[in-house]
Amino acid sequence: MIKRAIILLVFIGFTGRYATAQKITYGVKISGGFSYQQIHNPEILSASSIKTFNIKGIAQMPVKDGYWLEAGLGISGKGSVVFNDALTTTTHLTYLELPVNVLRKFTFTDLGVFYVGAGGYLATGLSGKLNYETPGSMSSDKIRFGKNDDATKFDTGLNFSSGFEFRNRVTFNMAFTLGLNNIASTTQQDTGTAVVRNREFAIGLGYLFK
Repeated sequence: MIKRAIILLVFIGFTGRYATAQKITYGVKISGGFSYQQIHNPEILSASSIKTFNIKGIAQMPVKDGYWLEAGLGISGKGSVVFNDALTTTTHLTYLELPVNVLRKFTFTDLGVFYVGAGGYLATGLSGKLNYETPGSMSSDKIRFGKNDDATKFDTGLNFSSGFEFRNRVTFNMAFTLGLNNIASTTQQDTGTAVVRNREFAIGLGYLFK
């Protein structure tokens, strides 16, 4: 994970030498949304989403002809609700996430700039919680990250985003993250859960410091 992050940071620094402007724009984005998980387990009756909260700092750098490179670092929530007979299991995961995206910006009259973007992310698990509920009881347990524990620690995936940057530097943002890494631990796979992949849709606001 650390090596991958270093490679991305080196890439960002190298690309910066060819930016059309020297000034980098910094900002912060806060969003809330819904997260669910792609789960392959024949014993699961159904699955649902949970509400999530994300916050991250970002840096944007112009590259060429309306294209920008955006990198960030922040906290991201993921998880899902799984229904299995009389047992309902709610999973909450908190990650430290490093997204890197390429944005294409379009000037929209005098209101501001519309953008679309795509890229990828790297994430490492910070904490998590499992809530168990049956008709007669409720309990919870902390998630342990590890190959032989509750979930693997690292996650990777793709980002797809869109939004609007107003002239007053306030931004409106929408994003969808598509996890590619199977975070199911060996223990989960041995008990029937072959695949667990994170998914999230979020909407939020931000502010750019120029």
